[in-house]
Amino acid sequence: MEKRTFGTVDELPSGSFRARYRGPDGRRHAKVFSTRADAWAWLATQQTDLLCKSWRAPSARSRTVGDYAEDYLARNDLRSSTRVLYAGLWQHHLAKPWADVPVDEVTPAAIRSWHAKAGRTTGPTAGAQSYRLLRAILNVAVADEAIASNPCRLRGAGTPKASRPSRALTAAEALQLAEQLGRDRRTERYRALLLVLAFGGLRFGEATALRRSDILPGGRIRIERSVRRVEGRWVVGEPKTDAGHRTVTLPAAVTAVLEEHLEKHVAAAPGALLFSTSTGSYLARSNWNSTFRRAANAIGLPAVRPHELRHTGATLAAATGATTKELMRRLGHSSPAAALLYQHAADDRDVEIARALDAMLGAVRRPSDDDPKDE
Repeated sequence: MEKRTFGTVDELPSGSFRARYRGPDGRRHAKVFSTRADAWAWLATQQTDLLCKSWRAPSARSRTVGDYAEDYLARNDLRSSTRVLYAGLWQHHLAKPWADVPVDEVTPAAIRSWHAKAGRTTGPTAGAQSYRLLRAILNVAVADEAIASNPCRLRGAGTPKASRPSRALTAAEALQLAEQLGRDRRTERYRALLLVLAFGGLRFGEATALRRSDILPGGRIRIERSVRRVEGRWVVGEPKTDAGHRTVTLPAAVTAVLEEHLEKHVAAAPGALLFSTSTGSYLARSNWNSTFRRAANAIGLPAVRPHELRHTGATLAAATGATTKELMRRLGHSSPAAALLYQHAADDRDVEIARALDAMLGAVRRPSDDDPKDE
């Protein structure tokens, strides 16, 4: 056995060479090499890492991305619906390329290569969600000091690139849609829902979890829960964020429609669902989407997605001059980033107003060179 200041190298009966040293964790660490030079070179890198304070226990480094994914998906703080979503993303988009890769072998270049290939076969939303999940899994490895930093460093990769930008409906278009729903007795019960989504800016799961007891005097709605379908069953839980617990005040015109809806379509019990199917059960998003699209097609509305009703509520609120903090509170956002997007939309509208004023000014006759001048 050959010993130096840091670590030892001894020859094994097989002819291989085992390098060993004691780490700052108090444990002995070893690795076998085919040559003595390789064994000493490895010890040198371990010593350098110690001096640079970037040392990581080799046993921790040997854990794979799959090991960390298993731990991450078993976390107690994940909502059941989130756990199901993450498990599907891992299984369909991440497990094959990453499950068996040691975390210390995941490089920014490997992430870039995977992301470029995934972008050709995965939709924008699933692609962004998969990237965010991988980044979150590797953040745990960083916290465990298995890797020095997270190799997921692609700017904007966690934000889905929509096939077309969201567009906000005008107030007139939202009212037209509501009127169209009201013309058919089979859809009339969803007229108030459309107006609450469009002018209150609620998330669909928040709106469909509302109960009679959540309607407060003065056109106010108390949001305390959200509902979604998970693996064939309805799961009622907390709103998407802590900021989702809030009270939203509706315009008087929408409040009047909601009061009529309460009388005609909601049972008297405080716990009765505010927006339900005709049988009193939770309204499925797929059914609502179909109902919404039929109404939009009937009035000849340009392509619009049901989720854009929330976008509408946010943009209309921003157009009133609401501050970022006010928009965050109304929409249940925990960060100002999303609220600022809607304020930018209102700013764009202000530019359009200025252009219209320019056109008006241009139509006003200006004195020409031929007009008499005051002497």
